Amino acid sequence: MGWMQKLYETYENCQSLVGVKEGEKQPLMPIYHITQQAQIEAVIDTNGNWRAGLARVLSDKEERTTLIPCTERSAGVANGRAPHPVFDKLKYLAGDYGAYRDPKASHYSEYIEQLSGWCASRYAHPKVCAVLEYLKKGTLMADLIRDGILYQDESGRLPETWEGKKEDTPPIFKVCAKDQADAFVRFQVVPADGSEDLQRRLWDDQSVWQSFIDYQNSRPADTDLCCVLGKEMPSSSLSPKFIRRPGDGAKLISANDSTGFTYRGRFETPSQAFCVGRETTEKAHNALKWLIPRQAYVNGDQVILAWGTDGSKAIDPCEGALDLLFDLEPDTPPVTTGEEFAARFRHALAGYDGNLKGWEDVCVIGLDSATPGRLSIFYYREMQARDLFTRVKSWHDTCSWELCDYPQTARKTGEKTRPMPFQGAPSPKSIVEAAYGKRADDKLSKSTVQRLLPCIVDGARLPEDLMHCAARRASNPMAMESETDMQKALGVACALIRKYYNDRISGRQIKDETYREVWKMALNPEETDRNYLFGRALAYAQQIEAYSLGLAGENRSTNAERMQAAFSQHPAKTWQTLYHQLLPYLQKLGDRGKRYREELNEVISRIPVSEFSSAPLSEIYLLGYACQMQKFNEEKQENIRKKIEAAESSAKGEDTK
Repeated sequence: MGWMQKLYETYENCQSLVGVKEGEKQPLMPIYHITQQAQIEAVIDTNGNWRAGLARVLSDKEERTTLIPCTERSAGVANGRAPHPVFDKLKYLAGDYGAYRDPKASHYSEYIEQLSGWCASRYAHPKVCAVLEYLKKGTLMADLIRDGILYQDESGRLPETWEGKKEDTPPIFKVCAKDQADAFVRFQVVPADGSEDLQRRLWDDQSVWQSFIDYQNSRPADTDLCCVLGKEMPSSSLSPKFIRRPGDGAKLISANDSTGFTYRGRFETPSQAFCVGRETTEKAHNALKWLIPRQAYVNGDQVILAWGTDGSKAIDPCEGALDLLFDLEPDTPPVTTGEEFAARFRHALAGYDGNLKGWEDVCVIGLDSATPGRLSIFYYREMQARDLFTRVKSWHDTCSWELCDYPQTARKTGEKTRPMPFQGAPSPKSIVEAAYGKRADDKLSKSTVQRLLPCIVDGARLPEDLMHCAARRASNPMAMESETDMQKALGVACALIRKYYNDRISGRQIKDETYREVWKMALNPEETDRNYLFGRALAYAQQIEAYSLGLAGENRSTNAERMQAAFSQHPAKTWQTLYHQLLPYLQKLGDRGKRYREELNEVISRIPVSEFSSAPLSEIYLLGYACQMQKFNEEKQENIRKKIEAAESSAKGEDTK
């Protein structure tokens, strides 16, 4: 159970951060506590008296999250659970619940008995005792009705749902999904004498946290050998929930099925199969709950987390080059070229590498739902921070291409900005879209990310079928929704093709210094590969027609785009049709057309006669096509630069006169 031991170590190393909030993210929670979504906030004084007019409905979703004490029975059981120690639903807290709902559903006496045990112990807290004194009066629901928090109709009935006009809906029905009597209540405790109190919010009071922790540790419990720490300690029989997010019912550990075959047939009791200490599992799970929203890659129910045992954020293996740059340098200004991005990216990685000591322990864990109630670990690795950095950097070096995507901030805020060009590796999410389209279902998306993770972290070879899927979609640009989608699909496909063939040719390993980069991002005019040359010829067909259409003010798909899928399967036959369609455009372009014709004939002449056939092309043709199109784009940008410089020079000459 290395993953649990590492999470336990992380919690121990980050004790000083317990309860410290970082913006809107969940803090590292104290043990024996969970978070719940409260709908009502009630206010009492330190003498246990109701403070009229101060209770309120929590309409703001962000402020509903409440840290509450819990027990194993209250946090680990879904149906028929035990009451939470302080904050809970009305059926647990209200002594008058039976006056408005089915008395059989009330758990009031069980709640009072449990809270009385805490308040009668040597670890009692005066604010918690005030809550107990008030709730013993059994008037909670009546007080909430009198203050207008719970809605009572003219007949004195407490309706479950609102049946009036939508604009007149009372606040309580806006926050309670089913029945208003099912609301979760938290308490503020104010001084009875009117003096100032530094902490009225009971759920944020660290002295209350510690009081409950001490009380729980003092209670008698069965001890057993903790398989994680290897020592005798009070054992846990129920595993915590809410790991990935509030409301998440899936658990990582489960061995309490005495009627099925979870452990029967091999062991007599669950503890013989596996036993973990109560404090151990609390700290490990709390560390995981803290780390996931802080720094994990989340893909639906799938979570991939990389972290250092000192609580630091390890380099994220699931971020693309664009995301990673913004992560390493959050305030980075926009870039205008892929080369500029590449230089800045290398600088950011060098800075990150310089800050590594080289010996920090980091872990990478992948979680996903096996069933709604069971959480599986599909991937786990332990390594040194520098090793992880080296492997992630290697992925970004070998799986890179000229790409274009929206900045991270724009994707989060929905801000409309222009895509940013960059040279780097695509993110796993971009690879999924390139291979299967934007409408790929969650199951396919998650399984693809799961297959890519060993390629990034372990240096495993790229799955061949994934490369083929991306290449097939890039070969059919007419199926894309926009030109941006076409460019992204082509760029990601080329990145995968380049990595796949380079790794296969060189037999590359992570630390192999003999690695040969056969297929590069820059155009290689000396390349004689048939597929590469046919790809370059297709790029000329695309450029000639697109340039001619642009001069004529037309905006439509070119013949090269419409026939690309057929060209990849029957290149020689399709090329004859394409070339005849190009002749009118070449004549219209004059001298430029003459230059294009000469360059194109030179490319075609490099293909041996025996290989100028209609045998299907390999994916390599996309590399030739993309490199040649990039060369055309560079020439265009250079011409624009020269025109600007000429205009500026002319303007300066006029000013001198």
